[in-house]
Amino acid sequence: MIVKIVQDDRVDILDVIKRSGHAHQPNAERSLSSFMMSSSETWVGYADDEVACVCGLIAPTMLSDRAYLWLITTDLVDEHPFLFIRHSQLWMDEVQKRYALISGDVAVGNRRAQRWLKWLGADLGFPIDHKIPFQIRAKA
Repeated sequence: MIVKIVQDDRVDILDVIKRSGHAHQPNAERSLSSFMMSSSETWVGYADDEVACVCGLIAPTMLSDRAYLWLITTDLVDEHPFLFIRHSQLWMDEVQKRYALISGDVAVGNRRAQRWLKWLGADLGFPIDHKIPFQIRAKA
């Protein structure tokens, strides 16, 4: 299995959503499109040339050292979790060269995503409504 994460903003959004846990959400396509258009960087994770995940960073300004992280995964990440964790850690090392603080939120019930964030070095906050805020600070 060849896994790679590359900067790319050309992806079949409907296919990604169909194979994700968001397929049942009525505004999923619009939300993902909005995240992608707002992102300063969009990345696609592949497993043998098939899309496994899409993520991006939304910075408030071009010169900001802070960014908001979003991610959507497909069934392929579930099939090969440790490969994607390792590649995500390498990706995060590169991203932290540009951003001192990466923040976001994760669904309260999404334990898999919470573990993934912790492996990336995230500090999870206290739940607010149905989400838990997180922060990942660049290593000194």
